[in-house]
Amino acid sequence: MKWPTSKLGYTAAGMTVVVAMLVPFLLFGLFTKGFTKLGLRVDEMYSGGPTVRTIQADGYTVTIHKAVYPHLLQTEKPFVQLDWKPVNALPQHVSDAVDVDGDGQPDVRVSFDVPKDPKTPLRVDVDALNPRYQAMRNVGKQKFSELIVRVDDAILVRVPLTGR
Repeated sequence: MKWPTSKLGYTAAGMTVVVAMLVPFLLFGLFTKGFTKLGLRVDEMYSGGPTVRTIQADGYTVTIHKAVYPHLLQTEKPFVQLDWKPVNALPQHVSDAVDVDGDGQPDVRVSFDVPKDPKTPLRVDVDALNPRYQAMRNVGKQKFSELIVRVDDAILVRVPLTGR
């Protein structure tokens, strides 16, 4: 029996669509391994830098990241990122003196309220106890180098460095 050309065309088109839909799923592992081997990573200006150490507080942790310095053509100030987590273990008002540089002396006092509604905008006050860090008053998320933001189950605060 001879197939009409229109049925053959429809069959080929249908199989092409099925193959096109399955290829990304079948090759996803290969693509992932390829990108990993390329050594690509998210810029520290966005990720906050690698973790230096974690401080255990009363039921929650404060994670301190390595200081981030902008690359050529980036206009942000250098900063250090601090993460408080888990959010559900934080008190209603956080006011922590944090030893950022690990010398045993607190460098900043960070204060912020933890609202129950995760969509509520956050504001932070930072008192600089060390001249290397910049004080901030009532800061939200205006810049990458000066912000407070809730991400998943953590509250991230970025404190700018003064350059001293």
